[in-house]
Amino acid sequence: MDEVDTRASWNAATRMHNAHKGDQAAFFRGGGDTLFPEELELLGELGGRSLVHLQCNAGQDTVSLARRGARVTGVDFSSEAVAFARRLAAETETTSTFVESDVVAWMAGTEERFDLAFSSYGCVGWLSDQDEWARGVARVLRPGGRFVYVEFHP
Repeated sequence: MDEVDTRASWNAATRMHNAHKGDQAAFFRGGGDTLFPEELELLGELGGRSLVHLQCNAGQDTVSLARRGARVTGVDFSSEAVAFARRLAAETETTSTFVESDVVAWMAGTEERFDLAFSSYGCVGWLSDQDEWARGVARVLRPGGRFVYVEFHP
């Protein structure tokens, strides 16, 4: 599958995936959080830390990270996902930045550096070059920064 087909597939999947979830902004305004305890343990203290959420999809985890005090930038190549994430952040009055871009290209070109990089659940299987992605992760981390990757897909 080429990049155009993959992006179109993710745009359709994002619409379908979020259509059945109801009012997600209300969920967050009511104190909801989408992060699992093991993710939080691996991430550690988030207050005041800069964090890049790689392949953030529709931003639910990104919003959760920001609501815990991190300064978060979410990156995803799906226009549907990024638009949804921006709306969710606005509706929950959560400060987050969302970038629509191929994640590998963005990491290669950005001058931003982060305390933490986070990626989870089904992200690397879509990459055409996992080595280049890993080099990008190392590039966007500040000296002493940490990468947290959580996965359960085969």
